[in-house]
Amino acid sequence: MRTLLLCWLTTMLTLTAAAQKKELLEDKGTILARAAEVFDASLQPGTEMYETIVKEKLIGRYVLQVSFRDKGDISSVFVVSAEGHDLRSQNRFKDLVHLSRMPFKMPKGRQYRIEHTFDLNAIPR
Repeated sequence: MRTLLLCWLTTMLTLTAAAQKKELLEDKGTILARAAEVFDASLQPGTEMYETIVKEKLIGRYVLQVSFRDKGDISSVFVVSAEGHDLRSQNRFKDLVHLSRMPFKMPKGRQYRIEHTFDLNAIPR
């Protein structure tokens, strides 16, 4: 009985550890498409970024150039263009994007860059 319990516990711990691993993407097109999906999803109601945008009344439409590394860390955020905004909103939103992470891994030692449009004025408040 004790052996069975130990075996079951080991299996459950292994499954839990496997479930927490990030998915590894290797194709550049897939990585960039997935990053765009992640950014779009981050502006949907119920996400932490959405709640912060609404709470802090951030406004504007931004085209950001975002660079991210192999483990999903965002390394830089550059504002390509901005419309209908104030400087406080621009700086705060840029910081929010910089603090976020990609929920997947990429090939080691590689860095990717995407240009994405974020329209905070279109968010329902």
